[in-house]
Amino acid sequence: MKSKTIVLLSFLMIIATTIPSCIDLVEAEYSFEDNVIFIDAYALTEVGTSTVTISRSRWDGISYSVILVPNARVALENTDTGLTIDFAADITGVYVGPADFVVEEGEVWKLYIELEDGRKFESKPETVKATIPIDEIKSDYSPELVYNTAQEKFVPGHRISIDWQDPAGEANYYLWKYKTFEPLYVCKTCVKGIYRNGACQPPPNNFGPPYYDYLCDPTCWQIKYEEKTIIFEDRLSDGVAITDKEIVLLPYNRKEDILIEIQQLSLNESGYNYFKIIDDQVSASGGLNAPPAAPLLGNLFNPDDLTEIVLGQFTAAGVSSKFIFIDRSNIQEDPIRPDDPIVVEPCASCPQSFPCEESSTRTSVEPEGWQ
Repeated sequence: MKSKTIVLLSFLMIIATTIPSCIDLVEAEYSFEDNVIFIDAYALTEVGTSTVTISRSRWDGISYSVILVPNARVALENTDTGLTIDFAADITGVYVGPADFVVEEGEVWKLYIELEDGRKFESKPETVKATIPIDEIKSDYSPELVYNTAQEKFVPGHRISIDWQDPAGEANYYLWKYKTFEPLYVCKTCVKGIYRNGACQPPPNNFGPPYYDYLCDPTCWQIKYEEKTIIFEDRLSDGVAITDKEIVLLPYNRKEDILIEIQQLSLNESGYNYFKIIDDQVSASGGLNAPPAAPLLGNLFNPDDLTEIVLGQFTAAGVSSKFIFIDRSNIQEDPIRPDDPIVVEPCASCPQSFPCEESSTRTSVEPEGWQ
């Protein structure tokens, strides 16, 4: 699971400057703020899905950015048993637990963080909800999937949906996350230049094509994530078999095959309400740049300074994952944004490749389910 969702990080650009408590949703004025902490944390029931991302805002009066926070001490505590699990940063800067770490239904966990500057953050206790499994994941192709305003026409693509059985007699709240994997052939492009000594440089005599490409080595996959918050509550569908729930529309941008993995999280009501704020904000404003109707505060706080703004959420949940591989070789329509022609330097001694560097958006590890 990608620990820092892009949708949540975008809300750091506009934040509340007057917050009377660390968890209340109140009216506030909005402005850019420097050094505001954002925490996006998950303790889940599948191996390899529990992650913690810590970011902070950076505002110098001119430009605004969000950067990952390194060298933090991160731990989860089982409040019933006292067991503490330490998390460490991986190569991408995301904090992960031991390779075999999972949480179990009914357990109660808290998150603890200490930054290099001594600031401490923790979460309220969160109880792990039972996993509700995805029964089936489906892909349906349409030559006219969605209207593309830039091209002023309908474009082709795949509609991805799922089926599952909602448990009867209880309130259930769902969050869906997904990521896609596509082959990536070019890992470095030098525009009006050549790659030498670790950087793009002007070509000799300023002669050459508009760009040179350097092929990925080893084999590489590009990773993309959900672009919106996808939530659901079963108030009107308690205990029924839910079929054909649309999760995402995937436009046919490239000819390459694609793998999509969907995760279905079982939330508690407070977690659902947090993610609903995000969904309502995006739906109401038509984008992520308008000030949120309420500060985006979850269950996290600084125990030493309750007035400090801490954005984000610690989610302890059951999770069910399924993936589907989509073979695009028989599609007759042209892709919407085909890859540019690959141009390599025409000499044996010239660099031909660039490392597939592990990150949140690239991997050289073949994804499970790739065919």
